[in-house]
Amino acid sequence: MKLHFFNIRSSMCRRGRALAASGLVLLCAAAYSQPDLVAFRTDKKVVPVSDEKRPPLHKEIVDPSFGARITRVSDSNQVKGVERLRHYYAKRNPFNADESRAVLISSDGYNWVYDTKTWEPIGYLPLQSSDAEVHWHPVDKDKIFLMDFGSNYNISRMFWLNAATGKKTLLLDLEKEGFISANGMMEGNPDRAMSVYAVAGKTQEDGKKMAMALVDINAGKIIAKKNVNPRWVNDWISVSPSGKYVVAMGKEHTRILDRQLKVIHTLPEGSYGHGDLCLTPSGREALVFDGADLQLSGDRNINIAWLDSGELEIGTRIGWGATPHVSCRNFEFPGWALISTQGSDTWRNDYPNLDFEVFWLKLDGSGEVRRLAHHHSSREDGGYFAEQHAVTNRDGTKILFASNWDGDEVDEYLIQLPEK
Repeated sequence: MKLHFFNIRSSMCRRGRALAASGLVLLCAAAYSQPDLVAFRTDKKVVPVSDEKRPPLHKEIVDPSFGARITRVSDSNQVKGVERLRHYYAKRNPFNADESRAVLISSDGYNWVYDTKTWEPIGYLPLQSSDAEVHWHPVDKDKIFLMDFGSNYNISRMFWLNAATGKKTLLLDLEKEGFISANGMMEGNPDRAMSVYAVAGKTQEDGKKMAMALVDINAGKIIAKKNVNPRWVNDWISVSPSGKYVVAMGKEHTRILDRQLKVIHTLPEGSYGHGDLCLTPSGREALVFDGADLQLSGDRNINIAWLDSGELEIGTRIGWGATPHVSCRNFEFPGWALISTQGSDTWRNDYPNLDFEVFWLKLDGSGEVRRLAHHHSSREDGGYFAEQHAVTNRDGTKILFASNWDGDEVDEYLIQLPEK
């Protein structure tokens, strides 16, 4: 079967209303629930990974150690000539607004859209760059905010992409604003309402001069721009869920800035590592990140840095070989961060706590965890793309992770949590 660009109009759409500049527009959004975590383990004892065989495609199994329901939802045979189909990363929600579609990326760089009823690919997005930054709109099921190529194959232009028609509408050409290239450094996100986006990029071809900017997405205009040392934005830049803060993770430090790009807090040296920007029920926001290089107690922890104060605290202790990733795309389930960990395969019968797991961490200072599943993925066998990078949907009820399931091909897996 030949797969190509598609029409994704869905009968699953739930009606919602939003005011746009042109008047009252009928849009689609999910009806949000919250996960029921009561039955999941809270202890931190070492739990060996069971010798479960890789489940067949679309076959649901139950994790024998923690009880989560897991379904394999992709297979390389679904798209001719590819070696893997998996989501992009822990910090980019693959689901559209009504969760009828999800984006998985094939080994040749195409962004495939899956029907989440059947978990079969129905076409690919018309992108120019395999490194395009793709963000589904939070309300309109067909709409994507996109950063893609400008001239000379540099990512520097912002677009709206209508996934139902394939039409791209230019929002802003950052080359005309003094950038040679500019994006969220592959890990940035818009705010919860998709109103602002932070970018960083070269203003000189050799990369010795860089700048950052905060962009009003809907107006297609720069709110603030600041020339910076390239070391400030060595890793990534993003806005917080509220849009109140810009966070830049650099070579030695992470910096928290306001909307005018004035530095509010500079976190201590070593404040870098896999992390995401998280929301709490009170509206307070935090950077939750791997503390391997900022050891608050002489151990490797998941660290929490509060954006309003710059204060740091320990979320939970993890093992030295854990290599965690963090996902906080759960805006409708605030107060929790989704953590997924790797570990050294040589430790598989004697590794520290919480390795090779997917679990929720509560952000209230209690250190409470809710352990969901082992992901069965081996980075040592499969390399970077076998890293699990577990990512949550907006209400925390669906989690996707990648796995080569102890040495097989890298496929995508869905955890479906019970709802309250």
